[in-house]
Amino acid sequence: MTRVSRKKELLDNMIRQEVATTVLDLISRDQPVTMDGIAAQCGVAKGTLYNYFKNKKQLIDYVHHAIITPKIKNHQAIFESENSPATKLHGFVDEVFGFQEAYPLYFQFVQSQRTACEADKERFEIAILPLVNLCREGSRKGVFVNLDPFVMASMIFGTVIGPMQTLQNRDENSRDMKKIKQDVICLLDRMILNQQEKA
Repeated sequence: MTRVSRKKELLDNMIRQEVATTVLDLISRDQPVTMDGIAAQCGVAKGTLYNYFKNKKQLIDYVHHAIITPKIKNHQAIFESENSPATKLHGFVDEVFGFQEAYPLYFQFVQSQRTACEADKERFEIAILPLVNLCREGSRKGVFVNLDPFVMASMIFGTVIGPMQTLQNRDENSRDMKKIKQDVICLLDRMILNQQEKA
């Protein structure tokens, strides 16, 4: 790679990173995410954005990929670890709540930008399927109750993600994320751990 092309690649990466940071900032402040607003906050012409992204959907897809890829790696590390199934489950809950803390309005925004089909496919690949495998492992080892792993995985996903979807409808006093997380873990432990593990 020539020195000029290397500089261009670095500049392109810097601009893309700035765009991703800007979009996340707009989302976190509950501001509209428009090409004009992104360009203005990045300090570039709107036409410059179109040199990198042919439309807003492609830009949002890029940002989503940049955000979700590290999360996928974190999930894989949790699910593929040598920890017990219960520890892996609690690690998954920690990861989801940590992401919510870092990017409080992100998933609400992304869901409004994507089709139901896209969201369902991603949810299945990133969360449900790994949780199915975790439930199989937990049942096989006698740690989890012996139920259909797809039913258990869907229930776990809903129990962990569901409270995130209610946050905007809660009053300030009921948004204590530490308390919500404790309640989620308590509920999951009661529902899926076998009697010996609960004791």
